[in-house]
Amino acid sequence: MTYHPRTKRYGPVSGWRSGTMVLAFASFATMLASSASADVIGNVILEDYLGAVATPEGGQEAKPIRFQDQVSALDTVETGEGGATSMRFLDETRFDVGPNAMVKLDDFVFDPLSAIGSGKISMAVGAFRYVGGKMKSDENVKLSTPTATMTIRGTELVIFVGLDGTTEINIISGAVDVQPCDKDEAVPATAGQRIVVPTTCEVSVLAIRPIDEDLAALDVPGDLGDFATAAGGDEGGPGDDGSGPPERDKDRSQPEPPDPPAAADPPSNPGPETEGGDEGEGEGEGEGEPGF
Repeated sequence: MTYHPRTKRYGPVSGWRSGTMVLAFASFATMLASSASADVIGNVILEDYLGAVATPEGGQEAKPIRFQDQVSALDTVETGEGGATSMRFLDETRFDVGPNAMVKLDDFVFDPLSAIGSGKISMAVGAFRYVGGKMKSDENVKLSTPTATMTIRGTELVIFVGLDGTTEINIISGAVDVQPCDKDEAVPATAGQRIVVPTTCEVSVLAIRPIDEDLAALDVPGDLGDFATAAGGDEGGPGDDGSGPPERDKDRSQPEPPDPPAAADPPSNPGPETEGGDEGEGEGEGEGEPGF
């Protein structure tokens, strides 16, 4: 109750206060809507739906992401067998995700007035294509895998991440610095090169491999484990799954069986005494008689 001097009576609160509360509530609702939309970092640009789903942070259920659907910071995007999707972020960066992939869109911030921003994308497994957009500070965008962290400079990359974390980075254009296994020293690479980082963290710099432009064909190469073995030295693990190393072991084992028979032929064929006598003269005959 409020005392009103003009009427000298107590009465209810003036109407202007209720109006103020309505305005305050409307402002608060607008603020909530703005903060929610601030988490949106891009949208899906692939017109055909190929089975991609996104799971928001917090254990919510995965939902299909179709053409023009929004993606938000902290979403985990997954594709299954034959699945794929393509997204465009705030600065028009394009990010393709191939089959059997998992990636977390940690964050992506961009100010269109200054063209300054930052971002982080964590790729767990699968094949990915990253094509930088309008951001001037693209060195603030960090691309990471279980074995590598990439700092980019005006870059188009095709990245393959194997089940064991082995990472191959193909530089189509621009340049990239790769830190293997969070080490301080970075390995630089430019267009036309690729960097392979196996679980041993020993980096190999090779020539770029042929890249298929078809998004659905953007899959982890079957020989990625071979590169891990070559770079890691004596590791034999990748060969246990039916990849290249077992075939090479089989090739090495084939010449071995003929060697023992070749060495055993003379003693195992004493029958032709004439051959033995001719070659070994008296010694061959003398050894042959007691045997019979």
